Amino acid sequence: MSDGRNHDLSERLIDLCSDHAMGLHEASDLNELDRLDPDQSAREAFEAIAAELDIAYADADPIDMPAGLEARLLASVPTRVDAPAPLKFTSAAVPVGSEQIQSPRGVWFPWLVAAACVVVTGLVVLRPQPGAPVLPSAAESRDALLAKHADDQGLLRYAWTPTEDPSVVGAVTGELIWDESTDEGYMTIGGLEVNDPSEFQYQLWIFDATRPLGELPQFAGPFNDLLTQRPIDGGVFDITQSGEVVIPINAKLMVQQGVAFAVTVERPGGVVVSDRSRVPLLAIPG
Repeated sequence: MSDGRNHDLSERLIDLCSDHAMGLHEASDLNELDRLDPDQSAREAFEAIAAELDIAYADADPIDMPAGLEARLLASVPTRVDAPAPLKFTSAAVPVGSEQIQSPRGVWFPWLVAAACVVVTGLVVLRPQPGAPVLPSAAESRDALLAKHADDQGLLRYAWTPTEDPSVVGAVTGELIWDESTDEGYMTIGGLEVNDPSEFQYQLWIFDATRPLGELPQFAGPFNDLLTQRPIDGGVFDITQSGEVVIPINAKLMVQQGVAFAVTVERPGGVVVSDRSRVPLLAIPG
């Protein structure tokens, strides 16, 4: 639905604005019109066009649009996204509520609809839209986190330890960084196979020293049985290109004390509990 500038250009909105511009709307239509056109900008455009057309047809009832009117309507549409121009019409506007505006639909009504479509579409397409702010890339966010911890205090930084998994296709480069105070982290990875997400995906697991041990006893051994816990899901991700890529970590639970990190190869969409049959990368204390 509309935010006031991104109108739903449906036939219903055109019809409601046209009726409103000519004073033919029903009281019951106002609520719907307010919903489709909350800032009244579409209505104002239609009213201005109706005034222009009424002036053009004041003395005659020609079949074709008056010479020059189409050009003036098109000229009223903003043409630069960085410096939108307000609507300007060459003739004085006729006050809403005048006899001309309230006259019944005449032979010029189709031109009202067509011209209004031109102007309102121009307003929607060409004016800058109040969209979401431009977010920094993963690499920019990683660099900002590194700059924040220039002294490395409070930041985990682990180089990758590769295994002999077949998804390791080159010299592994990069590192994993993790800020426990904000639960923010990034993986820089080079040397992993580019994956087809419909066949398999990579998944990160975070081993937290504060979580209970022994839930998965089959993984007993290193790190004082740390690997026997159910690790925190750090998110499913894809390697989309060769060379190093930067991937944000998406921990599903709060990490109290991250100690070890592992990347596994899983089915599309990831898993809740990994069998760890394929672990191409580890990020562990040196």
